[in-house]
Amino acid sequence: MNIFQKSAAMLKHFTVMDAGILKLNLFSIGVLAGIYFYSFFNDLRVLLWIVFILSWLYIVIKVFGFYWNKE
Repeated sequence: MNIFQKSAAMLKHFTVMDAGILKLNLFSIGVLAGIYFYSFFNDLRVLLWIVFILSWLYIVIKVFGFYWNKE
């Protein structure tokens, strides 16, 4: 069993509170990285928007296109 399979198995046992704390944790580290690396990320702003939009579209298509029709 690799690390991704172990992580997926652990996530099945998460409660709503656990997921909320994980999101808060990831948000906090993202903000801190943005503060410390502002000038570096400022030059990559367009690329980061493209990555965000493409990843968001992937999730939306996956959820509403695949999983939604499954049920």
